[in-house]
Amino acid sequence: MKLEDLFEVKNGLASSAVEVLRAPVGDVVPYIRPASTQQRTVAGWVAKNSVVANHLYPADTIFVSTDGEGSHTYSYVSKFTFVPNSNVSVLLPKREMTLNEKIYYARCITMNRYKFSYGRKPKGDRLKQIELPDTIPGWVHSAEATDLWSELTRIKTLSTGSYEPAQHSRRGALVRVQDIFEVRYGHSLELNRLQPLSKEAGGIPFVSRKMGDNGIAAYVAPIQGIEPTPAGELSCALSGNGVLSTFYQEQPFYTAFHVACLRPLEEMSTDELMYYCSCIWQNKFRFSYGRQANRTLKELLIPNRSSLPSWVHGSLSRVADVVMQSNNSFQRTR
Repeated sequence: MKLEDLFEVKNGLASSAVEVLRAPVGDVVPYIRPASTQQRTVAGWVAKNSVVANHLYPADTIFVSTDGEGSHTYSYVSKFTFVPNSNVSVLLPKREMTLNEKIYYARCITMNRYKFSYGRKPKGDRLKQIELPDTIPGWVHSAEATDLWSELTRIKTLSTGSYEPAQHSRRGALVRVQDIFEVRYGHSLELNRLQPLSKEAGGIPFVSRKMGDNGIAAYVAPIQGIEPTPAGELSCALSGNGVLSTFYQEQPFYTAFHVACLRPLEEMSTDELMYYCSCIWQNKFRFSYGRQANRTLKELLIPNRSSLPSWVHGSLSRVADVVMQSNNSFQRTR
């Protein structure tokens, strides 16, 4: 059915009609803009008493980015009261919906991004005419969202605040990837030949060359006779649009074709491994025009462990603290 059959579409408030504050001071609410990630949708804050009540939308409301080449059509469910700007549309369900249903429909809307390339915008009737499923899959109702606070607390435990460099290290030196990691090809498996199995049921991550979602394309059943790559290693795409997309894998995993596995030669903290993911990815520019990294990954230069910036150690914990503090700020504005 059409989007307009499920939702009433409301337009946002132009920035010229509000005073946007750079910090959440006083009784304020977030002012939402288009963005490709939900974290970046907060453009600032506006005083709650300066906005007409019908432009204030409560938590658990769907909103859609309707402009911006890299932002249009991305849809999210807000976790706090907010005011949308004029390039954001709000969707109010015409029937009772659970939070899981709203998240499902937000994802369905986002999947229509390809229809609005070449400057076309999902505004007005174009947005209203997007086709959406009229029935919700059963798994949507039983899905459980990860508790943010518990997850952030867990992330803090992965971080370390101290590090003693090895005596043989040379500060400031660049070394080859193979000097720090054992680099080897992954399993080179085909996903369509594997049996799907949900994460909750014990499925093993299947890591492909995709750029997002930690490279995980699906979860699959254990394969008899093939041991997964151990947890704590890095995966690295060797070709494709996501060449050198490198991720830290917390669980044992299988890999698709053209994915390398990197095992640290010395024990490293999660902070360090995440930093090296970024260092490797920063070499992406070397592999434009279809060049692959299957032969040259080992030779790429990255910082010696002793030359890592001091901020690396304990960085996961600090980021988790910032997110927790931001969440507290948002909760106070509700």
